[in-house]
Amino acid sequence: MPETIEILVIGDILGKAGRRALKEHLPRLIDQQRLDFVVANGENLAHGFGTTDKVAAEMFNIGVNVLTNGNHCWDQRSFLEHIDDDDRFVRPMNFSRFAPGRGWTVQETAAGYRVAVINLIGQVFMGAWDCPFEAVEQALAEIPDDVHAVLVDMHAEATSEKMGMGWYLDGRASFVYGTHTHVPTCDEIIHASGTAYQSDIGMTGSYHSIIGMKIDGALKRMVERLPQRFEAVERGASIFATRLSIDPATRHTVAIERIHIPPAHTPQ
Repeated sequence: MPETIEILVIGDILGKAGRRALKEHLPRLIDQQRLDFVVANGENLAHGFGTTDKVAAEMFNIGVNVLTNGNHCWDQRSFLEHIDDDDRFVRPMNFSRFAPGRGWTVQETAAGYRVAVINLIGQVFMGAWDCPFEAVEQALAEIPDDVHAVLVDMHAEATSEKMGMGWYLDGRASFVYGTHTHVPTCDEIIHASGTAYQSDIGMTGSYHSIIGMKIDGALKRMVERLPQRFEAVERGASIFATRLSIDPATRHTVAIERIHIPPAHTPQ
């Protein structure tokens, strides 16, 4: 078997709990599994709502190479001013043409392999974004031909739309995967073309919660149907991620594996 690029994709990192879990486990994972590249969704890094330079730096410092984003991209207003400063940040390619930042990036591994990461956002139940299918065509046209892997984060609510993107990019991307729902799916597959697919990586955060938020506040909003402030759970996070082995000569995925690291203690 030819030498492969070992890549770890981490789902939505939610708040302090998710950041704390990754600080504890990611450096060891990188070392033990000889990972070449790590990409994570960072739209919930800061208390569950957006990201900041400070919390992003925490992730870059422990081995994350690229942070993708989603519908909470601008929750921290300061990020509007800083997203252009670092090409390790990407935001959905099909945001408004007036949005700062970039929809794709190419980063190089220590071994010299070039990994392209594209970020998209869905339209179904998500808002009036531009067409993600047109946007990904633009990204693929702009990305240099010499990349060794192409990863596509499809930040979307509907599994059908995510699957549609997976088939649309069949044979053209190394891995198409979903983020946003905070619920991991067990439908990982490698198509005959060599493109891997998974509907949602899952959240890296506390599952003793309602998608990472404290139960009382989230449940009160559902039952009473009145505005309620959401607060992120700060302890007891699980890590959900997916590991890939990609052949750099073909960009094909040759192996895929879901990874789950539960919390040491379940909250009472």
